[in-house]
Amino acid sequence: MLSPTEVKKTDKSGLYKVYEDWPKHCKKAYEIEVNAPDASDVEKIVYAGMGGSATPGDILQDWLKNSINIPFYVVKDYHLPKFAGKDTLVLAVSCSGNTEETLSIVHESLKTGCKVATISSGGLLEKMSLKNNIPHNKVAFTLLSRASFPYIFYASSKILTSCGFIKGLEDQISNSIKVVESVSKRISVGASMEENLSKKIALWLYDFLPVIYGSNLNRAVVIRFKNVLNENAKMHAIVDVLPELCHNEIVAWEGAKDKALKPLFLRYKGEPPEVKVRFEILRELIKDAGFDVLEIYSQGEDRLSKIVSLLYILDFSSLYMAVLRGFDPSPTASIEKMKDRLKSRLNYSDKYIFKEANYS
Repeated sequence: MLSPTEVKKTDKSGLYKVYEDWPKHCKKAYEIEVNAPDASDVEKIVYAGMGGSATPGDILQDWLKNSINIPFYVVKDYHLPKFAGKDTLVLAVSCSGNTEETLSIVHESLKTGCKVATISSGGLLEKMSLKNNIPHNKVAFTLLSRASFPYIFYASSKILTSCGFIKGLEDQISNSIKVVESVSKRISVGASMEENLSKKIALWLYDFLPVIYGSNLNRAVVIRFKNVLNENAKMHAIVDVLPELCHNEIVAWEGAKDKALKPLFLRYKGEPPEVKVRFEILRELIKDAGFDVLEIYSQGEDRLSKIVSLLYILDFSSLYMAVLRGFDPSPTASIEKMKDRLKSRLNYSDKYIFKEANYS
């Protein structure tokens, strides 16, 4: 089960090759020279992106929340928050370069006088940036936006570093790449089931409804895993984060009659007592309700390495889940249908962005 032959037969687009090459992509991404605006008077940061382009923002927010001394917001929408202005750095990211929500954010950022940097593989976002003298950072597109995480994340982190917002944490960036390289050997397609944690997770969740719990230490990874299960494996997943889930979600286990539920805890090495003990009690209560729990831990020694290693393990697991379910993980027909129907019924970019300014 999940042999190289089976994976290659089902994964017709070859997404597994991209995941196996993530160590190489991380290294290449880290070597990219970035373009950034003067951020000497910046008091707020807004990271704008959607889907796979938004994940790096969530990761940055979790990683930096205890070390950065200004607010960091992630916006997954068409519109800037009202507080954004001349003291705000907007990092707008669209891997394709054509995401209308992100184009709208850049359009509004220009009108409100925000400092802007952009990341894309080209597209309209690059054209908008060049036309308006916005520092643009062109990155590789590795088959899919969600699979291009290394390029988007490391470019974003280097932009924030060049702006002076990541101080004393630079070693974590290089360390995280080393951890990805180490983990890759144990979760790749050729790794045996006995040593392959990603395959074990896929088998644990296969043919069930995943219930994925994490903590605020890895909140972004919890969300990312749900997203790649949705897109790669074409399946639903329930996700929540403690301590908040201990005030609501936990009660649902009292009436859990559906044995199709499969709990998975995403743990963080070195959890503080208030997290560790809550997980222990949560496991006890779920077991009392008649359900077994699988717990997996991040790898690496520093905060960023733990976050990125867990994300990588789970991304690969979502691909194996797709294979088990008989789906080519790459196509996302519903997203393409949504885009086509939005274009015909709303045509937002032409009506509300390009009507005011010619960026093409």
